[in-house]
Amino acid sequence: MINLTTRDYKILFCITAFAVFILAIVPNDHIDIYVDNADKVKHFTAFFTLSYLLNRASSTISHRLRNMIALLLFGIFIEFVQSYLIYRSSSIYDVYADLVGILIFQLSLSLYRFIQEFKNLERQKS
Repeated sequence: MINLTTRDYKILFCITAFAVFILAIVPNDHIDIYVDNADKVKHFTAFFTLSYLLNRASSTISHRLRNMIALLLFGIFIEFVQSYLIYRSSSIYDVYADLVGILIFQLSLSLYRFIQEFKNLERQKS
């Protein structure tokens, strides 16, 4: 398994955020018509991934809240930019998909940490 540092995760986050932004502002003329809600799935996946990378770069509780707000603002910014592009459209539902991706990651992380702590307590009792 590759052991990445906090700095590595910051770099990966920046690259990924840049890629997400570029993909959000270029014309979107491909397979979305074949999959219902493909755009929302892309938003969810992008923001779930960004949440993971940003969390790995800074993971204290106060940073987690700050990261969630920053990512949501990033999603709103993307929709704002898209509203000025004639070949793209903005949607509040895209922001909702972003938020769901962020929240599902955070809930998954919290559940994972809870399970790990429970396992550690069980080991200590043995």
